[in-house]
Amino acid sequence: MADILPNSVRYVKNGRGGRWWNAAKADGQIHLGWSTIPGPLLCTADLTAIEPLIRSEFGARKGATQDFKALRTLLDHPSQHVWVTFQEGCMWWCTVTDMIETNPNGETNDRGHFWLTCASRWNNFSIGGTRRLATAELPGTIAMLAGYQATVCEPSASADILRIIRNEDDVDAHAAAVARAAYENAVARMVTRLGPKDFELLVDLILSRSGWSRLAKLGGDTEGIDIEVENAATSEIAFVQVKSAANQAVLDDYVSRFNNRRERYNRMIFAVHSPTGNLSPRTDQPVSVWAGKQIAQLVVKLGLGDWVARRL
Repeated sequence: MADILPNSVRYVKNGRGGRWWNAAKADGQIHLGWSTIPGPLLCTADLTAIEPLIRSEFGARKGATQDFKALRTLLDHPSQHVWVTFQEGCMWWCTVTDMIETNPNGETNDRGHFWLTCASRWNNFSIGGTRRLATAELPGTIAMLAGYQATVCEPSASADILRIIRNEDDVDAHAAAVARAAYENAVARMVTRLGPKDFELLVDLILSRSGWSRLAKLGGDTEGIDIEVENAATSEIAFVQVKSAANQAVLDDYVSRFNNRRERYNRMIFAVHSPTGNLSPRTDQPVSVWAGKQIAQLVVKLGLGDWVARRL
């Protein structure tokens, strides 16, 4: 479907303030106004007859040319465009046929004077349904369209709109993701070379940058629990076990210890840079396993890569 989408984009508003949006969404249409233009002229796209009517309506006021261009865009083979609008906190898109239909009741509060019929109905997800097109998560050059006051325009960010609808990666963003993955792999290898003390300190730094502060380094009666930490924002206390290497049996043992101490601890973090196999808590308890790749991701996200490199 991405291959057959038009390569042109137009923004449209379904009535002032989007007042015809409910009908447009429900019926698979784009609802428009221009109630002073006779229906037969709209249906035949008689632009030669329409233009003087618009200029006469505007009189000496500015805007007749812009208004005529907007209507011409709607009537002149609208199927050549992908149409987008902003409603309900999202960007919606559709394609249309070239068929015009007029409202037999004339323009009303809930339906326009005429409408275009959707070929692909309004959708607020990218092709394949993998990305919800929430306005807050779109590039600013696209999101700014939500505040556009006129009925129709050609967005300056048309290429980006099409890329996002087609669920295609931005070239630079893709290159950055590839570079980041390579960096994370290199960091993971470096972390496995840290000595026990440096690895414990690294975990301590990750915790502190994640909002946890150390209460104590434990031993003796609580042998095996390396660090006790607190998150002041949530009033949670966690115990953290730091291991250079561990298998599933070791993890299961510490999960059991955690379950026996739930009167004090809200959660457990098990950090190991060289796990044997894929470690899983095997419990619905609040237990987080930081192993290998997860630790490398945290190191990169929290800006600790240089710190790790200096320890080698």
